[in-house]
Amino acid sequence: MNIIEVKNLSYVIGEKKILDNVNATFTEGKITAIIGANGSGKSTLMSFLSKTRRSSNAVYFKGKDVDKISAESYALQVSVLPQQQKMIADFRVEDVVVMGRFPYKKKFRDYTDEDRKIARRAMESVGIIDMARRKLSQMSGGEIQRVLIAKALAQEPELILMDEPTNHLDVKYKIALMKTLRAYGKTVIIVLHDLSLAIQYCDDVLIMVKGRALTQGTAKEIMQPDLLEKIFGVPFVKFEREGRTYINY
Repeated sequence: MNIIEVKNLSYVIGEKKILDNVNATFTEGKITAIIGANGSGKSTLMSFLSKTRRSSNAVYFKGKDVDKISAESYALQVSVLPQQQKMIADFRVEDVVVMGRFPYKKKFRDYTDEDRKIARRAMESVGIIDMARRKLSQMSGGEIQRVLIAKALAQEPELILMDEPTNHLDVKYKIALMKTLRAYGKTVIIVLHDLSLAIQYCDDVLIMVKGRALTQGTAKEIMQPDLLEKIFGVPFVKFEREGRTYINY
């Protein structure tokens, strides 16, 4: 079953076409990577999936036009981790992560004990439980990124949208994130630059080129060196080692 469908989505700024008649489907329960060169439209597409921009009858969530779904209802089902988020430096880690429970919070009431338990589980899943009392002002960019990932997981959504979440992360934590997303077991749409992560941990891949959805399919079928060379302009090598597939350039 498709959880999100994109139908004939175009987006123009001035005379520049950012998205050009994009069609794509995202299957429930799978991790789909969106890959492509810089400027290919990946983040812009994500902005439509997250309801940041109105899609004008081109994006459907569970068969319903996302523009007709209230922000409150969407937030109960979809968690969004954009490339950049502004957070107050004096906030503690545990306070930021529990904000992921905001869509469930009763008006004029504090977060419940259950909300805080869920937030703690999210912190444990990304390895930051020992940082719970630290302030963001005391943390590196990579550590803050892990806090924001925990916040997205604490929301317990059916669908997680992540735009380049592995930026600023050390290799260890990039792999840990992908393993966490696999263990989560829900639908994930993720913009990735690390192609080896995409082929190892993602079920499907959507390749964007100059605002168009060039092709979509399973990661191992789609990510072939010849195609990737045409897209990124450098030769690639695909190989297996100890049962894992790697893509290098």
